[in-house]
Amino acid sequence: MLLPGISNTTAVLLLGTLGDIRRFRNPNALNAFVGVDLRHYESGQFITADHISKRGNTMARKILYRTIGQMASASHYHQCHIADYYLQKKKSSLNFQVKCNDDNESLIVV
Repeated sequence: MLLPGISNTTAVLLLGTLGDIRRFRNPNALNAFVGVDLRHYESGQFITADHISKRGNTMARKILYRTIGQMASASHYHQCHIADYYLQKKKSSLNFQVKCNDDNESLIVV
């Protein structure tokens, strides 16, 4: 299967960095290994925005970051459902607002 934006070099680098993919029991385990799992913090009424943990393999995270950029640029010339999904999620994340509920205790994402 050929994906626009992923060359043979990128695929070999990624597989060499990750090793045997079958050792990950689910996608969340792979996300944690790479360090792109979400981190959440709450304390009382203080809630931080979720962000990635960055605790995993730095090289794999850099390869994946560059791969997403290459796929996004290649999608201008070749149809790619992964790049389309990425751009859709990127647009939707920019179009939300957080408001306090009337009781000033709960947050609503609009």
